[in-house]
Order: sequence, then C-alpha cells, then structure tokens
Amino acid sequence: MERTLKCWGERWLLRKDATHATSYLKLKEGTRCSWHRHAAKFNFFVILEGKIGIRTDDGEVLLKPGECFTINPGEWHEFRVYKNSRVIEIMYVQYDENDIERQNQGGKLHDH
Repeated sequence: MERTLKCWGERWLLRKDATHATSYLKLKEGTRCSWHRHAAKFNFFVILEGKIGIRTDDGEVLLKPGECFTINPGEWHEFRVYKNSRVIEIMYVQYDENDIERQNQGGKLHDH
C-alpha cells in the first residue's frame, strides 16, 4: 500500500488500475480538501467512522458512518472534516455504452 500525507490527513492507496482507484482515507478534524473537480472520474465516498461534509454547488451534505455519497464528473466539490474520520474513496471513470468496436454483426445461430 502506498501512503500519501495530505493537509487533511492520510491517503492509503489500496488498489489502482486504468479505470479505478480505491483508497482508505484518515481525515483530521478541522481540515478540508481543496475546491476542485474531475473531468472524467466519479468519486464515491463511504464513511466508516467520524463525520464529514461534502460541499458542492448545491450546498453541503453531512455524512456519518454507514452513509455514502457520489460526486459526478465535472462537479465542483470539497470535503470538510467535522470529526476525525475514516473513509473509503472509490474513483472510477465514466461508463460509455458506445465503447464497442464490432468486426461482424451478431444474430441468430443457424444449424448446418
């Protein structure tokens, strides 16, 4: 596991590949992350312990243990830490149903 120190606490990278990253966050009371957005990725937060607020242009949502929240691509956001918290963060890229290349047309199987 890779550990990164941040102004708001620690990020422990649990898994990362081309489309997903999963991190364990240890957040310090009285801190916040920067106001930011992502072009293509979702952020999905699961609160394990503590209390955080996630602020978007629509306002702030307070989250407690067992609750979760999704940030959509392009959405400005930040989190604020009201109690020392432990959070799982899953980041993933946007699904595109047109992401397919065909070499032939499928259809009904015929017996020969």
